[in-house]
Amino acid sequence: MRVAILDDEPAELRRVEQTLQQIADADGQVWSLHSFERGEDLLRQLRRETFDLLILDWQLPDLTGLALLRWTREHMEAPPAAIMLTSRDGENDIVQALNAGADDYVSKPFRPNELKARVAAVLRRHSQQRTASNEVLSINDLTFDDAELTVTREGKPIVMTEREYRLARCLFSNLGRPLSRDYLYERFWPHEEMASSRPLDTHIYRLRNKLGLTADRGWQLLTIYGYGYRLESVAGAAE
Repeated sequence: MRVAILDDEPAELRRVEQTLQQIADADGQVWSLHSFERGEDLLRQLRRETFDLLILDWQLPDLTGLALLRWTREHMEAPPAAIMLTSRDGENDIVQALNAGADDYVSKPFRPNELKARVAAVLRRHSQQRTASNEVLSINDLTFDDAELTVTREGKPIVMTEREYRLARCLFSNLGRPLSRDYLYERFWPHEEMASSRPLDTHIYRLRNKLGLTADRGWQLLTIYGYGYRLESVAGAAE
């Protein structure tokens, strides 16, 4: 679980981090927490990174949390869940944030147990919505079926393991976006397997071959040196 926290007060950032870490510890999960004191810094990361949850303060000196929330809803195909965490607690403020796409709204000073409960509820709803809305993805000659965890090309099944399927589905859901090794390991591998890069490289190699991720089929799976991978659609592929 990758979480971005935006607040221009360092003490508040630490308090949110501690609260979220308690959720991870209670569930025995590995959460990767990324804190930002400037909206522009988080926006820069959103252009190249993937997060599962955003916790956003409203009032910042540069780019406000509300403006950043609107950017994710307007420019990202699959925007992460988002909770506004702010001292602005007027009814009009809450309505404005929810209309902009916030999944929930928590007023400062927050109560840790309330924030934990709201985070859990938002992530649960978001997961259910993605499962319901993304059961089948068809792109070019490939069709991904989330219910069956299968891929077909023009109706013919492609044999894949569950991990291969989920990794491929993630790449295709983030076309054109660079995905870091850290993100892919955190999402698809147990913590004890994350030390080596070889399992990921091996899976990428298999996906290139099994799915035909080559320019003549309209795809380019790029290795970004020192960072990760990016899947791109190539125009002008042979029919």
